[in-house]
Amino acid sequence: MKLETELNALDLALRAEAIDGFVPAKVHDIHAHVLEPSGYVPSTLGAHLQGLTISPASYRAAMELILPGRVTEALFFPFPSRQHDRLAVNRWMYAEIADQPESFQAGGLAIVAPTDDPRSTEEAMAAGICRGLKPYHFYVGRADTSQVALEEFAPEWMWQQCDRHGAIMMIHLMRDASVSDPVNRDSLLRLSEKYPNCQAVLAHVARSFNHRTVRGLSALAHRPNICVDTSAITESEGMRFALEVLGPGRVLYGSDYPISHLRGRCVTTGNQMLWLYAEENKAPEMTYIGIESLLSLREACRQVGLGQADVRRIFRDNAIALQARFHAQ
Repeated sequence: MKLETELNALDLALRAEAIDGFVPAKVHDIHAHVLEPSGYVPSTLGAHLQGLTISPASYRAAMELILPGRVTEALFFPFPSRQHDRLAVNRWMYAEIADQPESFQAGGLAIVAPTDDPRSTEEAMAAGICRGLKPYHFYVGRADTSQVALEEFAPEWMWQQCDRHGAIMMIHLMRDASVSDPVNRDSLLRLSEKYPNCQAVLAHVARSFNHRTVRGLSALAHRPNICVDTSAITESEGMRFALEVLGPGRVLYGSDYPISHLRGRCVTTGNQMLWLYAEENKAPEMTYIGIESLLSLREACRQVGLGQADVRRIFRDNAIALQARFHAQ
């Protein structure tokens, strides 16, 4: 796999189909990664990321490929890896965001492990340089983390901290059934009620890469501090269900850059998901994951019958409102 930096004729045609008359002039991406390679053990990064520096500035340039002519802002967090210096990469991200022009609205989430000292992120939130937390299953500390429960990688101290500051917690659910898993569901219900000022974003439409798992969102519809982002989802079914159950006020656009700039897509098959990449499948005519995701979001919005005001909420207004709750309670 490799990150793409150019568009071919098919990309251009599909991009136009995805964005023309649909994506508004201003976009706030709720799910974008930065990367500073010196903070990582190289062998723990994919080949497409080796030696690569991803800054807010390089993100903006890359997003011009899939969202040309749009003013694109973002909420950033470092790329997760099994072996890296979390404190160092968080500090680098804060400095990079602070160095951006005032016209570029950006925030940052700190990547955190269950065993981390909460004082570092507490101080960063109090100072206003950290808008929330990005826990991840890699940090549980065992080789196979595919079936870890939510509270194993996002323990209660993280919820307490986000609740105290009105901050965001970006959650990548695990376990095969994702949001439909009863263990995940019960944890989300309990913690979101106990910590109502913690703004929980369930990444990848509650990790519905298999769109059949998204049905579990129904049990969370009454919890106003739970929403989803659209990052790297390339089928419309899960997006449509989220829009129907949560409404357009709780669905937020996310690119998942740099994943958005790989050629491929993820499809549902049975009770599993299957990632397809152009190089691995010898299918060079596949387009960017980011373009596939935009096409799916447009189709879902069409099926639900959303107007431009609701589309603007998904692409920007919801993200701005969510971050406005930081230090507002």
